Amino acid sequence: MESQPDDKLERSREQLLIHLQSAREEERKRIARDIHDELGQDLTALKLELSLLKDELGDSGLLVSRRLENMAALLDATIRSVRRIISELRPRLLDDLGLTAAMEWQVNDFQKRAAVAVDLSIYPREILLDSERSTALFRILQESLSNVSRHSGATRVAVSLTEIDGFVELDVRDNGQGIQPEQLEDSRSFGLIGIRERARSLGGTAEILGSPGEGTRVIVRFPATEEGG
Repeated sequence: MESQPDDKLERSREQLLIHLQSAREEERKRIARDIHDELGQDLTALKLELSLLKDELGDSGLLVSRRLENMAALLDATIRSVRRIISELRPRLLDDLGLTAAMEWQVNDFQKRAAVAVDLSIYPREILLDSERSTALFRILQESLSNVSRHSGATRVAVSLTEIDGFVELDVRDNGQGIQPEQLEDSRSFGLIGIRERARSLGGTAEILGSPGEGTRVIVRFPATEEGG
C-alpha cells in the first residue's frame, strides 16, 4: 500500500527538523569553541598582564591601587560571563563526561542563577545515549528550566531521568502557578514547540501538563536507541 501524500510530507518535515537541529548544534559547538579559543584565552592573558602590572607598580598610591583592583574585578566578571555563554552554547561536559554530568551542571547553575531549589534524580546512575539523544534531553531540560525561571514563579523543581525497558524518560515538575491552557496551544510558544518536536523527531512523545495554581509538568519519553531497544 502506497504512502499517502500527508505521510510523505510528515516524514520529510521530520527529516528536515532533525537536519536543522543537528546543524544548529554543530554551529553552537563551533561558536563555543571559537569563543573559548580566542576571546577566552585573550581575557586570561589580559588578566595575567594586569596582575604583573600591579606587581610592578607596587605601592604607587591608593587611587591607582583601587583602579587596578576595580579593573581586575571587572575582568574576572567578564571571564565568568564568557564561560557561562560558552557553557550555554555547548557545555563541554556533555561531550567530555556525558549526559549525567551535564545535567548536574545545568541544575546547579540554574539553582544559583534562579534561586530555585531543584531535586535531581537519575536512574541508573550512568545513562549512555548517543550524541543526538543526549543533546535532545539536555536541551529539553534547559528549555524546561528556562520556562520555570521566566514564567512559573516556582520555588522548587523536581527533575528525574530514567531509562527502563529500552526507553528514556525525562520528567520536570515545578510547584509554580501552572501553565495556562491557552499557552499549551499557542503557536508562538516556540520553547514548547521545540520540546515537542525534539521528542517527536526521535520517535517519542512530549506531554506538557498543568493547571492554574498546581504547577507545570513536562514529560518526555523516547527510545534509548535508534532501533528502540
